[in-house]
Amino acid sequence: MAKVLTLLTTIRNNWKKSVLGIAAFSYGISYGKQTYDTEQLMRQCCENVAKYGDSSCPTNIRPRHVTVVLNPAAKKRKAKKLFQKYCEPLLHLAGISVTIIDTQSGSHARNVIMNLEVPTDAIIVGGGDGTLSDVITGLMRKYKNSLHSVRQCPIGILPLGSRNTIASIFYREYTDLTDIHHMIDATMAIIKNNFKSIDAIEIKLLKDDPDNPIKPIYAVDGIEWGAWSDTHARIDKYWYWGPLRKYAAYLFNGYKSNLNWKCNALMKYTNPCKGCSCCYSKNSYNQSSNLNKRWWHAFLPKRQIFTLDNPVDYSKVINVDCGIFHEMPISTTELCIKTDNINVPVQSTPSLKITLGPENISYATFVEKGWKKEINNELPINSVLDAKTIELHPETNGDRMFYIDHEEYELKPIQIRLLPQSITIFYPELNN
Repeated sequence: MAKVLTLLTTIRNNWKKSVLGIAAFSYGISYGKQTYDTEQLMRQCCENVAKYGDSSCPTNIRPRHVTVVLNPAAKKRKAKKLFQKYCEPLLHLAGISVTIIDTQSGSHARNVIMNLEVPTDAIIVGGGDGTLSDVITGLMRKYKNSLHSVRQCPIGILPLGSRNTIASIFYREYTDLTDIHHMIDATMAIIKNNFKSIDAIEIKLLKDDPDNPIKPIYAVDGIEWGAWSDTHARIDKYWYWGPLRKYAAYLFNGYKSNLNWKCNALMKYTNPCKGCSCCYSKNSYNQSSNLNKRWWHAFLPKRQIFTLDNPVDYSKVINVDCGIFHEMPISTTELCIKTDNINVPVQSTPSLKITLGPENISYATFVEKGWKKEINNELPINSVLDAKTIELHPETNGDRMFYIDHEEYELKPIQIRLLPQSITIFYPELNN
């Protein structure tokens, strides 16, 4: 009893050192437990994956090969380390040959995909939304005359970026080691060959320089334009606020005049269409590559295209409203044009969802709704429209930006076209 009293007296007399020691001891215990749990999780995953690598491969089939487009700057420059620790070992154990390409910039990723000549069974994106958009842009430009070839090249998404919108659709809830579980789930989807088709959008300039044409940009999430989007893009500038930087950004930017408080534009749009003769005639060239056609094919009847997913002959379906543009002037504080990829379940008719925020808003409401956006990804909505093709003619005043998959682009008149079910991605099994 005397020793216990002496110990308590010592702790009381040296309470600062005691508190620091207890904190360090607690952190050490927590870190050790996390390290042990991580090793046990990886050990179990490696044992499960080994059976794929141990299975025999027919002599007439080459082993699977994937090309990994890795953004080393993603995840605060931890992306490469995380990939090598949690994803790459599982791919090798499964008997998959891996080629890793480190990207230096967005244009570099696009050029790598466009000039990729090595046969590969899949392209794996190790990064965030920006890297994914760059890879899809490169893939679409490479096979611009053959949408079928794009579908035949599945894309894996490893959640190694600061923002992974498409990957987050398939996240499962975990009580511990959440980020590691998500990386493992994404890798296992590649190993197990679980496929899913998603929509993409094509964005091209309406007023382009014929001498220096700019190629279209492709995305899978959508386009944002407005005050909240501008503020969200500036969050990292307030890094010295630590975990409070996202809240500080709205406090310090809500009164500034260089935000897109007034998004004024003329918007032209066509209504969604399930499929008709008009869509068939416009998109039939994309269904198969023109590389293997011969001169006599012009005298043959057009081949009707049926798939298991769409066993309908759309060449015989009539929709008089398809392709008819409707005009709508808009004035709002926030404009969002999103694909249907993030909605579960997906709507039966492919469409782009146009969301318009309020026309006017106070500083206090701007900050309040901005904070809610960072927590729940929700903004105040005044109206919602569905469309298939959109032409946006903005009124520009000064240097303004809009955001394609959260990447900055100069505000100019653009056309946004929906490409339904044009991208094939790997997705984890959610029922496990």
